[in-house]
Amino acid sequence: MKPHWLIGLAMLPIGYVARKIRKDPQFGASVAQMAERDYQGTAAWKMGRFRNLDKTRLQEDFRSLMGDLIGYIQAKQTQPTLPLPVAVTDSLLRPDPATDQLTWYGHSAVRLESGGNTVLFDPMLGEWVAPVPFLGHRFPYLDYHPLESIGEIDLIVYSHDHYDHLDYDTLMAVRDRTAAYLVPLGMGAHLRHWGIPDDKITELDWWQSATIGGITYTATPARHFSGRSPSTRNKTLWCSFVIETANHKLYFGGDSGYGQHFREIGRRYGPFDLTMLDSGQYHKRWKNVHMQPEEALKANEELGGRHVMPIHWGGFSLSDHSWYDPIDRIMTADTHQRAISPMIGQRFNVAEAGEYRDHWWEAITVRP
Repeated sequence: MKPHWLIGLAMLPIGYVARKIRKDPQFGASVAQMAERDYQGTAAWKMGRFRNLDKTRLQEDFRSLMGDLIGYIQAKQTQPTLPLPVAVTDSLLRPDPATDQLTWYGHSAVRLESGGNTVLFDPMLGEWVAPVPFLGHRFPYLDYHPLESIGEIDLIVYSHDHYDHLDYDTLMAVRDRTAAYLVPLGMGAHLRHWGIPDDKITELDWWQSATIGGITYTATPARHFSGRSPSTRNKTLWCSFVIETANHKLYFGGDSGYGQHFREIGRRYGPFDLTMLDSGQYHKRWKNVHMQPEEALKANEELGGRHVMPIHWGGFSLSDHSWYDPIDRIMTADTHQRAISPMIGQRFNVAEAGEYRDHWWEAITVRP
């Protein structure tokens, strides 16, 4: 394990408690604020918490956590030894509104430009993926300034409230140029706590839809969990999204383990021109809430995806596998050439997605 990980693990409890006592805003809404709205009768709300369709056990016992620590200590190449290349584009110049353009910013942050709209999905564009700045620092990039190159934002879509998806610092940086927000049930409490007007926020339950800026978004199930502190575990919903533009049907999976929901979503809404699926930061202990790369290919098949863009990798080290393992594995297993691999920051036309299969990470990978 790298020295900063050891220091971070030692300081994490101290920093966490100190920030909780100070009521730092990163933690978001309190349980009391979340309880101001009633979710009885909604699809996933049971006995005071949101639940998955599939029984989803999380191994969080002391022995498992100690096993994780040993794994992190022994892990190799969890961070790139060289800065990752970035495809810098003049993103302030909007593309032809008759086309759909996607840009991946690393991890699960994605921008969609469609019909003159700029939409951000899970825009974690900050440096740290923890409530205290000791753990989960962003990989080094050669040239990475997304906040400077994104202009007015028509909509931000969040899949759930974990720190590596709902980033307080990013939100504060863009809220004055963001027109609207689309979130799962309960997540509006965080946004309101941070000063976002309620009339800018749309909350959806699973299988509910909203049309914003001519694009229809349907919140669909995912297999995961939520919470920014132990007290708020599963008090907000997590979901994936079906996105229907004038030209394409897309699917943003957020975080999810493999489950029955993919086949059902595919049956109801498929096929899809492109899916974006959780394919990194996996661990055998988290198999119920994060997919292995090969499972992402299976999920894409069940969704009816023509192409799949792996997300939840290329940004941070949150598990003990090598930083390039997710993309290596999915490209190796992809016998039907469904998976694409755009560079970080590379804007591409959804209609031409199949052209983006270069193995750009291999040029900077030092293998054991």
